[in-house]
Amino acid sequence: MNLVTRGTFALSSLVLAAALLTGGLSSDALAYKRQSTATGAGGKTATQDVNANRTATGYERSSTTTGPGGKSASTESSGNFDKATNTWTKDKSVTGPGGKTKSWQKSTTVTK
Repeated sequence: MNLVTRGTFALSSLVLAAALLTGGLSSDALAYKRQSTATGAGGKTATQDVNANRTATGYERSSTTTGPGGKSASTESSGNFDKATNTWTKDKSVTGPGGKTKSWQKSTTVTK
């Protein structure tokens, strides 16, 4: 997958997350699905399937990217805002083509 394709995927993900978090999507638009295909040099292709859902307090998102030769990587993430503590928590898990998984959590508290 070339740099332009990666940038497009990343930008699309960022725009979706911003829309979900700011309420920029109507209440009817609670789910998002997309399948993208990019063709590179020599006709090699990569595809990405993305599923995202808005929840009452944040979002859930999963994606799978499959490259030439059928190798794939996937991500699972979710974010939740706790109004009582003014804390945003994001959980993310990434699984590479070899099956190795890395997971982490990040929390941010808003103070005045």
